[in-house]
Amino acid sequence: MSPTDQPTKPVEAALPNAPALRPSPFALKWCLLGLPFAYLWFRLINNLRVEWETNPQYSYGYIVPFLCLGLLLHRWAAQGKAEGGKQKTENRSPKFQLSAFRISAFLVFVSLSFLYLPTRLIELATPEWRLIQWAMGIIAIGLTLVGIFLGWGWKWLRALAFPICFFLVAIPWPTFIESPIIQSLTRINAAMVIEVMGLMGIPALQHGNVIEVGSGVVGIDEACSGIRSFQSSIMISLFLGALYDLPLLRRILFVPLGFILAMVFNLGRTSFLTYVAAKQGVAAIDKYHDPAGLWIMVGCTVGLWGVGMLLKSKKQPSEVATHFTGQEEIEKVETGESVVSGQWSVVGGPASVGSISGFSLSAFQRLSFVLLAWLVFVEVGAQAWYRSREARAPQAPEWTMNFPTNNASFKTLPLAPATFNLLRFDDGKQGAWTEADGTSWQAFYFNWLPGRVAGYLAKRHTPEACLPATGRAMLSGPELMVLNLHGLELPVRRYRFGPNGSSLHVYHCRWESGATPGSFVQWESSSFNLIRGIWAGRGNQGQKIIEFVISGTEDPEAAKAMLIRRLEDLIKVEGEMKPEG
Repeated sequence: MSPTDQPTKPVEAALPNAPALRPSPFALKWCLLGLPFAYLWFRLINNLRVEWETNPQYSYGYIVPFLCLGLLLHRWAAQGKAEGGKQKTENRSPKFQLSAFRISAFLVFVSLSFLYLPTRLIELATPEWRLIQWAMGIIAIGLTLVGIFLGWGWKWLRALAFPICFFLVAIPWPTFIESPIIQSLTRINAAMVIEVMGLMGIPALQHGNVIEVGSGVVGIDEACSGIRSFQSSIMISLFLGALYDLPLLRRILFVPLGFILAMVFNLGRTSFLTYVAAKQGVAAIDKYHDPAGLWIMVGCTVGLWGVGMLLKSKKQPSEVATHFTGQEEIEKVETGESVVSGQWSVVGGPASVGSISGFSLSAFQRLSFVLLAWLVFVEVGAQAWYRSREARAPQAPEWTMNFPTNNASFKTLPLAPATFNLLRFDDGKQGAWTEADGTSWQAFYFNWLPGRVAGYLAKRHTPEACLPATGRAMLSGPELMVLNLHGLELPVRRYRFGPNGSSLHVYHCRWESGATPGSFVQWESSSFNLIRGIWAGRGNQGQKIIEFVISGTEDPEAAKAMLIRRLEDLIKVEGEMKPEG
């Protein structure tokens, strides 16, 4: 038989190991697995989105998910190389092997899944509560990490843990931690600016976080904005430390170096804006405020990048990659072992999934399905609960507050753009006037229409949080007073700020449509008042804030009597309270 007469073998027979060009069942299983995790991350990011939009302190939060993704890809490639070098050719079906670690991971998975129920209930009513934001973050991150461990094993968990946990830098710090730190840093910054102005021959005085120069007062929002670069510098330091795979000690050193650099740049920005205010007037700050903030961020980032390059050694091994000798590569070829170098194998997944974790993918898929069903149950149940509570809430009257424009001394005060950016109200105004008895009055009125953002932003700023930043100490308060005006129940909290001899009497009221007097509490930010939203409703039916600042009298009772008399004239009710059905 001639060579041409020999039968040809089918391509499939000649290449028995050729991959089929069809969707991998493995990939489909992991898409189903990822659905409940994707929903948890969506809920977390959607909650934080409003904080990122309205709080300049955390405006950098939008870029954090992308930085996390970049770090994940970086670690994925490095760990893939390490696992690819160790890959074995035998095709063993994974077996579900019980161990103490897997049992513990399973218990953590169940616990975090169950905790999502109360967390979601509270989050729907008080999304602005930062402890709940942290709880949502811990649940999403914790379940993701446990899923990685059960699916891929300890090595992949160690490789991918930091990129996932890095998202925590985008979650606002709890107020009881953030407020003292930021206020202290802001005062330190203002004090240093006073010294810089002194060296430049410009007279300046410090009042808390406010700097007074000859042309006026440089406010907190205009210059000393809480050291915004401080928190962003921590984020950048941690990111660059992970990107450069710095050793642990160098990463720890990187954070304080970034803090010092941020303080230097913020001092320069505040000094520049104060100099502009002294030379060109306070109004001129608006022209330079945003460009100065942009340049400080760029300068701080470039500076941190330079510090990271200095800390990075020339021969820095990756934390997760391992280097293989030429002899190992020869042995792999001789034994028929494939070298994937961090890529996915042709069967559709990481080649060492089964051997690393020993976990059955089918069992893991069932676990993911249970989690998905639980999330659906929680979401449907939470929405049904609040709809039933809100349907039974009493219908509130329509009302507004008119300023005393017939007073010859009344002046309408413009609202700063920064105030709107922080509060995002639908209607707002402020004014000032002098009464016949010589007392000076300043009033604010803000209205939020029904919607989710209403409850979120109306509670953000209260006198005890804002006025101390101007250098005034709170002498008393808050004291809750429930005023009945034309059938309208108003929860008014009164404060007194020093110094003695020039006291400010502040009356703050946040009125929530549908709220009953039984829900009014002295401390609006107390844990009880936040959790009570589970029974009272989400507070998204509309809210209003009125605030009065009275000066010129030292008698708190006299100021209270004057306020009640004035409110009788200013409050206009357009409807009547209807009884609860």
